[in-house]
Amino acid sequence: MNRDLDALNKIQNLSSDEFERFKSAVKILTSKTYIIRGIEKKRELYNFTIRNIALLDAWFLCMDASLSRDESLSVIAFRGSGNNRVFFSREEICAVLVLRLIYEDKKLEVTLTTFTVITITDFQQKYNSVTGDEIRKIALINTLRRLSSCILISIESQDYSDPEGLIKFYPSIPLSLDRSAHDEAVSLLAESDKTEDQNEDTAS
Repeated sequence: MNRDLDALNKIQNLSSDEFERFKSAVKILTSKTYIIRGIEKKRELYNFTIRNIALLDAWFLCMDASLSRDESLSVIAFRGSGNNRVFFSREEICAVLVLRLIYEDKKLEVTLTTFTVITITDFQQKYNSVTGDEIRKIALINTLRRLSSCILISIESQDYSDPEGLIKFYPSIPLSLDRSAHDEAVSLLAESDKTEDQNEDTAS
C-alpha cells in the first residue's frame, strides 16, 4: 500500500461528530476551495482540518488533488486537477490580479479577525486603471458575485450593484492564482496596454 495513504486508517477513529465535520471540510474545500480561520463560522472547521490534515491529505490524494495551507494567513486551499480545478474567465483573472494588488497594498491592515474593506466604486476604479479598460456594470456584478462564491471576497450588503457597497477582502486572495493563471493575467494586461498605445498612435 502507498504509505502516503496510511493516514486513511484514522477515519475509523473519528467520532460521529468528527466524521460530520470531516464531511463538511471535504464538501467546502471541493466546492468553495478555501477554509479560512478568520471567518467566525468556519473557525472550528479550520481547527478541525488542521488537526486532521494528514487524513485529509490522504483523502484528496485519492482524488489526484492536494491541500495547500498557509498558517500565517490561516487559510487552507484545495488544489484540484482536471475537472476538479476552479477555472476563471479572463475578466475574472484580471479582477483577481487587481484584488491581489490592493491586498498587498493594504496587507498591514489585515489581522486574523479583521479584513481590508473598500467600496465597489474603489475596486471598479482600480480595475479600470490597472487594465486600461472600463468594466461594464453587468460584468462587474457577475465578476464580484463569482469571486464571492469562491470565498475571495464578500459583499457585506449582498448588493453587488451598489457603488457604495463594501467589499471585504479575505486572506485567500494570495493563494488564488497559480503561476500559469498569474502569467496569463499579466499577459492580458500587457496586451491591453499595447492595444491602447496602438489606438493612441492611430488617433495622432
